[in-house]
Amino acid sequence: MNNSNNSKYIEYINSHDDEIIKYIDECFEQEKEFIKTKMIQQIREELSPIPNHYEWKCVYNSYDHSGELIEDGYISLDLTVIDFLNEYSGAKIATYESRYGWKYLTYDDEISEDMMEIASNIMLSAIRKYVENHFEENLSDDEFSNIKNACNDFDEIYENCKASDFFYCSIVAEFVGIGNIQLKNIIREKS
Repeated sequence: MNNSNNSKYIEYINSHDDEIIKYIDECFEQEKEFIKTKMIQQIREELSPIPNHYEWKCVYNSYDHSGELIEDGYISLDLTVIDFLNEYSGAKIATYESRYGWKYLTYDDEISEDMMEIASNIMLSAIRKYVENHFEENLSDDEFSNIKNACNDFDEIYENCKASDFFYCSIVAEFVGIGNIQLKNIIREKS
């Protein structure tokens, strides 16, 4: 199907974005338990075995202000999920910024990619279902991909729906109700 045939879908999406955003947010509410289960699985994986606790230390180097991470025991299972997400994981990535060669990753960074993938899948599925239900037609994967491309990857919708919150796992943890749960209870809890 070419773009002229997709134009009715594109026009519909662009003129009904507020309703689509509301529908997407409703889908996130319906998927809350699934999201919670996936997030708990990710946290459990990070905690098995109990990882090292790291402290950032400033290292006086006139060429690089990244500092370094120093091992300081193990992660405390008395931490809340939110506190855990702010802990350094021990991994680092190059920043390619002058004087700041490394960015030290937190568990929020480590888990966020999977959470963003879940959010993207929920959002795209909701948009597709909303359009298909309106037109009482099924879109092929190629058709939906073309519509997505023509609608700038649904950026406007993404920025205004629940999916954009999934960039930060601490917000996801609060959304699913586990932010203030201690890690020892996450480990014991049955999925």
